[in-house]
Amino acid sequence: MSKDLVNHVINPVTALAYVSFKSGLLLLAGEGPYFKVFDHETTRLVAVTRAFTYQAVHGITAASAFTHSDGATVLELLIWGHRYLRLAQLRDDAAAGKPEIVVHLKEAIQANDWILDVRFRPHDSQIPQKADAVLVTAQNAASLLCTAPRSHYLTLKPVTAGPKSMLYSARIGWTEDERILVASGTVFGEVIFWSFSRTALDAGATSPASAQLHHKFTGHEGSVFGVRISPKLSDVTFGFGKRLLASCSDDRTVRIWDVSDVDINEPISDGSLQHSEPSIKPISDDTDQISVNRCVATVMGHASRIWDVHFLVSGERLNIISFGEDGTAQAWQLVHRTPVKGLPSKGLDGLDLVHWEAYAYHTGKNLWASAHFRNGDATHVISTGGADGRIVQYNIRQEADVSIGQLSTSRWTIDDVAAQLEKNKTFASASSACLQSHRLFNSLRGAWKITRTIKSGLPSYPSGNFKGKATFERRQPSAEGYHDEYLYSENGTFSADPGLTCQASRQYVYRYQASSDAISAWFVKPDDRSTVDYQFHELRIEDSRETDDRQGSQDQLLVRASAYHLCVDDHYTPDYNFQLIDGILDHWSLTYHVKGPQKNYIAEACYTRSFDHGDQEEEHETTSALPQSKNHDNSLPGDREFKTDDFKSYVFLNNKSFLVTTAHGRVLLGSLSTPAGNQVEVHEFNQRPSVTWELIDQFEALKSSSITSKLVDSEKLFLSGNIGTVFAYDISKKQISPIFDLGRKAAYLYAQSIHDRKPARESDFQAHLVLATSLGRPIAYIYKCRNSTGDDLRQLFLLALPASFVVTSASYIEAFDMWILGSRNGALAFYDGSLISSDNMTEPCRILLDIHGEDAITVIRCLREPELDQRAYILTTGRDGYYALHTLSTARNTSEQLLVQFGTMHRSMPPFGPNIEGASFFENSDHKSSNLILWGFRSTHFVVWNASTHQETMVVDCGGAHRNWSYCPDEDGNIDGGTFVWTKASVCNVYSQTSASHRVFQPGGHGREIKAMAVSPAVQDSDGSPEKYVATGAEDTTIRIWLFHHEYEPEAGFKCLGTWTKHTTGIQQLQWSDDGRLLFSAAGCEEFFAWRVQPAPCIGIGAVCKAIFHYTSHPTKSHFSLLHTTTYGTNCLNQILHLHTALDGFPHIYLCTASSDGHVAFLPGDSIFNPPSNPNVSNKALLTSFHRHCIHQNTVKCISTMTSSSAQNELVLVSGGDDGALAITRLTFHSGGTSPTCSTLLYPKAHATAINAIATLQTARGSPDVHTFATLGNDQRVKTWCLETFSNEPGTKGLRLKKRRDRPTSVGDVAALVSLSTGRNGDEEMGVLVAGIGMEYLPDERAEDGQDY
Repeated sequence: MSKDLVNHVINPVTALAYVSFKSGLLLLAGEGPYFKVFDHETTRLVAVTRAFTYQAVHGITAASAFTHSDGATVLELLIWGHRYLRLAQLRDDAAAGKPEIVVHLKEAIQANDWILDVRFRPHDSQIPQKADAVLVTAQNAASLLCTAPRSHYLTLKPVTAGPKSMLYSARIGWTEDERILVASGTVFGEVIFWSFSRTALDAGATSPASAQLHHKFTGHEGSVFGVRISPKLSDVTFGFGKRLLASCSDDRTVRIWDVSDVDINEPISDGSLQHSEPSIKPISDDTDQISVNRCVATVMGHASRIWDVHFLVSGERLNIISFGEDGTAQAWQLVHRTPVKGLPSKGLDGLDLVHWEAYAYHTGKNLWASAHFRNGDATHVISTGGADGRIVQYNIRQEADVSIGQLSTSRWTIDDVAAQLEKNKTFASASSACLQSHRLFNSLRGAWKITRTIKSGLPSYPSGNFKGKATFERRQPSAEGYHDEYLYSENGTFSADPGLTCQASRQYVYRYQASSDAISAWFVKPDDRSTVDYQFHELRIEDSRETDDRQGSQDQLLVRASAYHLCVDDHYTPDYNFQLIDGILDHWSLTYHVKGPQKNYIAEACYTRSFDHGDQEEEHETTSALPQSKNHDNSLPGDREFKTDDFKSYVFLNNKSFLVTTAHGRVLLGSLSTPAGNQVEVHEFNQRPSVTWELIDQFEALKSSSITSKLVDSEKLFLSGNIGTVFAYDISKKQISPIFDLGRKAAYLYAQSIHDRKPARESDFQAHLVLATSLGRPIAYIYKCRNSTGDDLRQLFLLALPASFVVTSASYIEAFDMWILGSRNGALAFYDGSLISSDNMTEPCRILLDIHGEDAITVIRCLREPELDQRAYILTTGRDGYYALHTLSTARNTSEQLLVQFGTMHRSMPPFGPNIEGASFFENSDHKSSNLILWGFRSTHFVVWNASTHQETMVVDCGGAHRNWSYCPDEDGNIDGGTFVWTKASVCNVYSQTSASHRVFQPGGHGREIKAMAVSPAVQDSDGSPEKYVATGAEDTTIRIWLFHHEYEPEAGFKCLGTWTKHTTGIQQLQWSDDGRLLFSAAGCEEFFAWRVQPAPCIGIGAVCKAIFHYTSHPTKSHFSLLHTTTYGTNCLNQILHLHTALDGFPHIYLCTASSDGHVAFLPGDSIFNPPSNPNVSNKALLTSFHRHCIHQNTVKCISTMTSSSAQNELVLVSGGDDGALAITRLTFHSGGTSPTCSTLLYPKAHATAINAIATLQTARGSPDVHTFATLGNDQRVKTWCLETFSNEPGTKGLRLKKRRDRPTSVGDVAALVSLSTGRNGDEEMGVLVAGIGMEYLPDERAEDGQDY
């Protein structure tokens, strides 16, 4: 069978196994009757075959590979399901130039009972070549499976049996001394552990094996569905040489049993084999005494039954992983309880199973298959397969007593950050002038005690001493191009040497320019002593050197700066010396050397923060336009304030660094790196990131609370805090500067880059828009910064917010010059950018309510700018748990008013929530491939979801949404990578991954039984190509939309385009409209929805639930109009059809219903769909006139119609019933009559059981008309029929029915069947899709293969 053809099957995965082969590690899977081989490294499907006709594969086991005489590498496998077992070989004919893996199936054999486990002998066993494997059946009997050397034929020889019982599970193990261990789980909740000797496996052995009972464990309160024998433990933690047994049950518990003493009990049988069956002695009543105190640990974990368990052994650590009906895998750690004395336990005493991690990577119910292998010392690779047909693989790392997420998480307390800053001397040892100039400038802010000594060389200029106070007061920069500015003022007393004293003061202005990274001093005009006059000097930082403080343990750094100024003929040479202790500027000095004809003196000034007692003044915060840096309070390492600080807000600069603000107004920079030597592969375990911290600055305005916003693809980031000042952070220069003030605490901040134009020339350059709102003000402020060389043009605009409109999201659509704001109550407001000015507030041009119900809109993003269709595509997400794709277009009326056209084309809820907090979109340049990434919270977990591939990529247990956090997707094109940072219990946590939390080998489908399926008419997809969509609805309450491509097309198989969740009960019926634009879905609880479906750029296909039918007498919100009601009888109606016919040249419509009593009824429908013009004619009277006709003995399960080419008043009904019969009913409608003439041809026993579905394949018009259709029965058979209708023969005489094909389907619990033509450009093929527990495509001309089982 071709590999591509099996891509057209989605079945439950019922078996998994790992094997090592020449080409590497392979994952073997059983999916229904199919056997698949996946390459573990690439997840690629490399081989596939059909192991059985339609019996599901239940297990796979492998022997050791060997080299065949022809040079090929061969691996022998045993594949089993139910009672059937088949030998298979994997061959890698690389020597023959055929490196692909080929599967060869041998003849199947049949055991006498259900096979529960099969194991090949260990590769180092001394058992002869003919004794290949041992199997255990549901009667607790063991058999030997033999093959002649290199033979293709199997022989089965009964060997021995354990205690007679009915088993649900069994596992086989081999000891070093060649005893075969058997653990059996019974229907009655018992676990039986027994063994037998290898002597019975020797060639020529005639006596039965010596079976030995070791334990019969009781304790489970339900059937035992899974057992597992551990390897012999090699660590002293649990006891050297100990062996354990794990069991899981219907009672939702996992129990661990001690089975170390496997050689101490007496044989339970030493008799001989009779009639090919071993003779077994009955178990005595006192056997239970063997099991006393053998249960060493037990735990209840899953929400429902547990199917299987595995041991994960790594050194001194022992873990258990269980797989349940609830679709999850749960990891447990076996640990010792600490006794009262505080000494740890050893051995198997005092053990507990502690929950470690949960894995929920499947949909629906039931993890049927699992496999694992150990990769290295501490990593286990787990693969699971479920009822959803999905195969996933994830890693479990046994390292320390923490969960997997914790192993990849870096944790930092504020003390840890302080300690690293102290160790690295981040501030003091900064070598770049950029860091020192800006930080030194910020350090000057505030009040200083000043003492100055003047030594003059001229008698005209007196010497003396000055004492006083100097203040650096930050204010709004008074000139363009400067980012910071101080007004320097000093006041004090000057004492001249002759003894004269006087009051003295002076003022300067100090400025900081970011573009040149320079500090400069300026004179002020003498009239107002604050306005800048001209430049005094510019500081040049020359060197910095560390010194040792021999009096203590403090670290010191000296920074020197010099300057020069020429005043007419006098030369001024200022010399600055800054001394930093533990990174804090505590004191500094300034010396002026002045020489010239008019002046000749040296002025030495010392500035300190400390004031003498009695001379101390409260440092007063002068009111200024913008807040100041608080560097003199900057609590670097060693300062007691750092210990009382706390992490507040986070924002990522890129995927390698992020900013953190603290409760004391500090701004910290965290830089991520992967530990050296730990190069992470895509499928390997994610490494814990290393974080390097830097202190950027500290501001009073950022204390207590702060919010941040990052510009995409820009070097700018914006922050705001508790007093409303908005700061800009330059990423490359690591500088923070205030840019404008809101006047009160900021409520929302958003930044976006746009293309703007310089006033001087018409060349594009990037500009920045910042939108901010403040608490209690119905105004949004827009700040515009146009950065060019030497310029920084700033403009401020105002937007008027609607009443009760609290902004939670925003976006600027540059192509339309439009602002869109989202609110806390789910509304959108649109603003015309051409009307925005700095003089007046701009009102919204349109407001839309209930875009996301009454919940906050968290994201507004333009996914694709307008192209030929002049429409932009806008994504919104909300805390209602939905994301939506909208179309946006604009026009202007005759008054030049902006008209906004906004429509929703898709609305869906991912399987997490209810909070969707962010989104990212990745698309290649040709729009052929895209990925929509959503993230938010599910209970206590942070979840990242790929909406394009419908799978989780990251799950982190962070404690929930109510905390400070930030997330950044990987910016290097890896859609599975990302970094998440959050605060929990005052600890900063950083989790980073380069690969998804799991890998998907095949995506699968529904997690429950499919009950409905429908194929749409051909519609154009987003690329303009005609496509037919397949809609499926299942008991998992979801609707899935599929594209199906045949094997010769580029993307063969099923491709899921979308999953919709709105129904609350299982889907029962689906139906497309004739134009393919509407899909109707019906479910339990009288749910009936209408969906508008259309191709959607960026996401593939869009769907919006446009109408919901409410079954009430006075519907208020229903989009359906009730036309008429009638009563039928006491039987249930199962089917309804519209019958279109023509009488006397006029069209007529009838309603045909089928019921549980085997009857069909025909009701005239003209009065409903074409109401009579005469008001005296009662619609009800016309509708209640109907005709009934019996076609089946009981329930009519399915019905379909076929038309006649020669007689417009004739139709043919094809129906299937619970009785397994196929009925062909010929209908002839008459003028003036209300009931047609019915003639039924019954084909009894068409199927062995009920016929569930009928699908019309094709109709050949002529004489006679030939109709081809297929039927689907509970017997898992698909039968194709040909029906010939002769118009010249009346009644059933004109009907000829012939069965053309009978073939099995691998789908169980079949419920739906549709016809589907595949292929394009005239190369089309007709086939059928079967749905139930899975899906399968069967081509119309497919030949049968193999024997049915």
